Amino acid sequence: MQSTSVAEKGDSPRPLQPPFPSGRKPRTWLAGLCLLIAVHVSLGAHCAWRFSVTHDEYWHLPAGLAAWNGRFDADHLNPPLSRAWSAIPLAVLRIPVGEPAAANDSTALGDHFLAANRDRYHEVYAYGRLMNLAWSVLAGVLIAVWGRELFGEAAGLVGAALWFLCPVVLSNAALVTPDLCASCLFVAASYAAWRFARGPSWARAGALGAVLGLAQLSKFTCVLLVPSVVILWFVVRAWAGLKPAGALRAAGQWGLVFVVCLFVWNAGYLFQGTGRPLNSYQFASRSLTGLVEGARPIGGFRVPVPHDYVTGFDRQRSIMEAVHPVFLDGVWNIGLGFRDYYLRACAYKWSHAVQAIVVTALVSCVFTRVGRRHWRACAVVLIPAALVVVTASGSHMQLGIRYILPAFPLIYLFAGHVGAWLAGPRWTWRAAWVAVCLAALPAGLRYHPHHLAYFNELAGGPQRGRYHLLDSNIDWGQDLRELRDYLHEHDIADVKLAYFGMVPPAELGIRYELPPSAKQVWAAGGLRPGWYAVSVNFVQGRPHTIRDADDSVRSAVAEEFGYFQGLAPVTSIGWSIDVYKVGLPNAHARH
Repeated sequence: MQSTSVAEKGDSPRPLQPPFPSGRKPRTWLAGLCLLIAVHVSLGAHCAWRFSVTHDEYWHLPAGLAAWNGRFDADHLNPPLSRAWSAIPLAVLRIPVGEPAAANDSTALGDHFLAANRDRYHEVYAYGRLMNLAWSVLAGVLIAVWGRELFGEAAGLVGAALWFLCPVVLSNAALVTPDLCASCLFVAASYAAWRFARGPSWARAGALGAVLGLAQLSKFTCVLLVPSVVILWFVVRAWAGLKPAGALRAAGQWGLVFVVCLFVWNAGYLFQGTGRPLNSYQFASRSLTGLVEGARPIGGFRVPVPHDYVTGFDRQRSIMEAVHPVFLDGVWNIGLGFRDYYLRACAYKWSHAVQAIVVTALVSCVFTRVGRRHWRACAVVLIPAALVVVTASGSHMQLGIRYILPAFPLIYLFAGHVGAWLAGPRWTWRAAWVAVCLAALPAGLRYHPHHLAYFNELAGGPQRGRYHLLDSNIDWGQDLRELRDYLHEHDIADVKLAYFGMVPPAELGIRYELPPSAKQVWAAGGLRPGWYAVSVNFVQGRPHTIRDADDSVRSAVAEEFGYFQGLAPVTSIGWSIDVYKVGLPNAHARH
C-alpha cells in the first residue's frame, strides 16, 4: 500500500500556494530567521543573567529538579514538563534539591533549595533560564515555518519578527516559568492539527497525539487544545466531502490521536496514580466538586490521567475561584476582575509597531479580497488564540499578560500575513506601511534588559506603567540584584525594604528591616529619616506576602505601604523598586 500524507482524492482541501513558488532556495528566508534568532537569544541570555530570581521561579526550578527524582507533588500547581526541562543541567551536574519539603509547600521547597545551593544560587538559575529560551526559539521557528506555508515566506518572517522582538516574550523567555513552554506547544499542537486536517494519515495522527500530550504536561491552560484541535479539523475540512470509508478511517485516526496523547500525558508523570476511581478524589474546587456530585452514578470510573495532574488541576481551580485583588487603570477590583483586562494589557504592553501590524492584519482579513479568500487559514490560527483570551478574560485571577501568552504565537502568525505585501511584484503603499511598522519594531527593545517592566508610549512608558497594570506586568521581584548594586555604589549600609519577591534580601547581603506600616507612620507623625526601598506593587497598595528581616514570611495588608505614593523617589531600579531618601519627619510629602 502506498504511504502518503494526503487522504484519498476528494478528502483533502486544496493546498495553499507553495512557500517558494518561484523555485528560489530559501536562503534569504533562512538568513532572516537566523538573524532574528540570534538577536532574541543574545538579549534573552543577557536578561537571564541579569534578572534576580523572580517570585514564582523561587519554586519552579527546584520543583523541576524534584521531578527528576520522581516526585511530582513538591508543587503540582503546574505540570512538570517545562520545569523538568529547565532542570536538566542541574540534574546532570547533580545539584541537590535540598531537604525534602512537605507536599505543595512551595515556599519551603524554595527555601531548602536555596540553603543547599547558596554559593551558586544565581548561576544554577541562569542554567535553567537558558534552557527555557529554547522553547521561545522553537515557537518562533514554528511561526516562521507555518506562516510560510500559509501565506508565503515574507509573511512567515514578519510573524517571527513580531515574536522574537516582543518585550513580553523576551522577558518571559528569560525566566524559569511554564508560560513559554505552553506557548510553544500550543502553537505546535495547532500546527500539527492543521497538517493532520489537511492531509490525514496515521503518522500525522500519531504526531498530533504526541504533541497534544506534551502540551498537557506544560500548563493546565493547554487543556483548551483538546476541543481546539477538533474544531480546527472541521474548519480546515469544511466542504471536503468525506466519503463513508474516509469517515471510518478518520474516526480510527482520531482514536489514535487520543490514545497517543494519553500515553504521553501519563508517561510524563511516570504513570503515577493513573486510573484511580473518580470517587476516590476529594476535590477542593467548586467546579470539580460539582462534577463529581453530578457523576455519582459513574463514581467508579477510572480517571485516565495521573493523580498529581488531577489534584494539581483541582488546586489550581480552587485558587482561581478564590478572591484576588486585580488592578487595572488605577482601580482595584476584588474578586471579579475585568472583562477587558487582557485587551487593555495588550494596548499597554504591546509596542505600537506590533499593534499597528495586528490591526492592519485584522482590517486586511475583513476588507480585502485576498484576506476574505483565506478566511479558513485565518480562522485556523485565530480560533485557538480566541479560546485562550476568552477563557482568561472570564477568570477572576488576572495577574499578568503572561496568562494569555499561549495566544501570542498564533496572533503573531495571523498578523504576519500582511508580510505577503512585501513580496509583491510592485512596491505599493501597503508594502511601504508594513515596512515602516517593521522598522519600528526594534524600538520596543530600547529599555533592555528591563523588558518585564515594558510599557508603550500610550501607557506612558515603564515610568507610568504602574498606573495601569501591576504584578508580573511590571514588578515580579526581578531587580533585587540591581538594588543591591545600587546600595553598594552609594554606600548605603542600612535600608528599610519592602520587597515583592520570595528570595530573602539578606541572602544578597542586604541589611534591612521592613518599613513601618501606614498605621505606624500615622501614629508617629511621619517617617524617620533614612533610606527606603519599596517594590512598585507595594507602593501601589497591593496586598501580598512579604519577607521580614528574619526571613519569615507574613502577610502585607492592602495599602500597608501605599503611603509611599505621596513620596518622590530618588530613583526607580528597573522601574520595579522605588528608592527614597527621607530627611525630616514632616518633610516627606510630594509637592
